[in-house]
Amino acid sequence: MTEFRLKKGSELIQEYLLEQLRGGIYMPGDKLPSVEALAQQYAVGRSTIREALSALKAMGWLDIRHGGGTFVRKYEQTPSQQLQGWLTNVESVKSLIEVRKMIEVGSAGLAAKRRTSADLQAMAACLHRMEKHLEDEEASQHDDFLFHVLLAEASHNEVLIPMLQMFHQKCAEHMGETRRMWLFGERSSTTQLLEEHRRIYEAIDAQDDKLASHRMLEHLSKIEARLD
Repeated sequence: MTEFRLKKGSELIQEYLLEQLRGGIYMPGDKLPSVEALAQQYAVGRSTIREALSALKAMGWLDIRHGGGTFVRKYEQTPSQQLQGWLTNVESVKSLIEVRKMIEVGSAGLAAKRRTSADLQAMAACLHRMEKHLEDEEASQHDDFLFHVLLAEASHNEVLIPMLQMFHQKCAEHMGETRRMWLFGERSSTTQLLEEHRRIYEAIDAQDDKLASHRMLEHLSKIEARLD
């Protein structure tokens, strides 16, 4: 049976505060209420508030001054910080999946054309580990993530490879969530998800770029459909 992770209190507080930051309730330069005041407002512990504030700081939204309070940052976020911040609601996740489709469908086609025997061995070994870890959701999720990275590397495009590596690194948590959406929406098991990846691999092995792209599109479209 697939287990679904419930959000921690700090993650919920982070989402509430992020909505206020995006909605202009707190403007650049504004000082947020104290940790104690926020803890009382949301009826949670101070450690929960501190964890949420630290996450928002890492995303580029806040400046925490020890002994001086927490302030909304005035400067623009970097693209990678914006990307992390966007992954907090369904519409943003839909947009991200659209981007994944545009990039990874083409990447699968290139991999089919350019893959080497070493690339195939690496992807096959990853699929073997995924099969071995069918009962271990955390390990299986890691294998899932690695398969997409190995596929990008098999494209042998010097621009695409580092771009996709960075993209997947930033979106690792999101990919885990969409993986769980796939499992829940299909009422299926990790065995069927493994088969999705195996079918993509077989098309790459056969050097059928159109089929590889089609199967990747099919794979990502299933995730997208779960959000409707």
